[in-house]
Amino acid sequence: MSSLRGQPGGPADSTKHIDTLRQAGNIALARVAKSQALLSEFLQHAWKGNVSLNHSQSSNRHVSSSRLTSGGKDILKVVVSGDADSLLGVMAMMNSVATNTHHPLHFYVTLPSAVIPHFNKWISQTKLRTAGLTVKPHPPKVPQKRSHYAKIYIKNIFPNLKGSFVYLDPDIIVQGDISELLNTPIITSQFGAFTKDCFSTSRHLSLTHQYYSFHLNLLHPAIHALKIHPNTCVPNTGVFVSQMHLWANASHQMQELISSSTINEPIHSSMADEGEAAVLAVIYGHMAPLPRVWHLPDLGLKARVSYSKHFVQSAKLLHWNGHFKPWSRKAAFSDVWLRYYLADPSGKYRPARISL
Repeated sequence: MSSLRGQPGGPADSTKHIDTLRQAGNIALARVAKSQALLSEFLQHAWKGNVSLNHSQSSNRHVSSSRLTSGGKDILKVVVSGDADSLLGVMAMMNSVATNTHHPLHFYVTLPSAVIPHFNKWISQTKLRTAGLTVKPHPPKVPQKRSHYAKIYIKNIFPNLKGSFVYLDPDIIVQGDISELLNTPIITSQFGAFTKDCFSTSRHLSLTHQYYSFHLNLLHPAIHALKIHPNTCVPNTGVFVSQMHLWANASHQMQELISSSTINEPIHSSMADEGEAAVLAVIYGHMAPLPRVWHLPDLGLKARVSYSKHFVQSAKLLHWNGHFKPWSRKAAFSDVWLRYYLADPSGKYRPARISL
């Protein structure tokens, strides 16, 4: 959204207005202003299209995509890590990408070994069987029930993955053409493009949770050496775009940080885990911004979210980060998620609201 910066009424002015409200202690009005600013940017993005983004992509300072091609079209690469608890989400997310993207796709899926046979059988009986697919087991370093650790080991899991890719958590629905997201400019000094925003529109999310000080042990020697400002907003690492050679470099540093973490001197705070702490620490100061229209987060922070249907429809990517997943009974806008639900022929996996 670089084309909107500095324009009257654009994101720059909105951010100043929100900061003013925040400093004045008016959190409620700040959240309202934030919601209005996001909707305005969504609508402006839809009207303007990708003119500014395509212009930025042609600049020599940006990393080339190095994509594979099929029939003259780029093959777009999507990485996802899941487990038995999120397998419904993996399927729906993949279906949403395939439904709304007009380019060849290749999905790189990593799951626990025990889940893979069922996943392969399930996907072979859906329309997703025609998409490119590589399925690999989680490496031993990915703890059970913590599939998000896999983003650290993408290079190890998929050694043949090269060029640009997008990583998506299973609790995501994509409503736009993923090729737009993959066109996000990244320069060589950055590890990827992320969403970073201190003002969640959810009133149930404590503002302190959005800062680095909440996630990291800033006194750990390796973390302290990075000179991280404690009040810096953390990015959401459930959605990001990167280049494999850049992410491989970041991954090496993340693994070194995890190795330096001990029980007595962990790299993470008591409210986080080593995996997420390592990712946040390494990408600090090395992030490009994702267009806001490509990430509407926090839909899973509580059972009901006070967004209008129009607001949700305007977003090109919906993210139910939080405890309330769209395949559960108490999730906001689960009807949107259900549009992309693919039934498990065996009946083993089904959303809570789907009766026997």
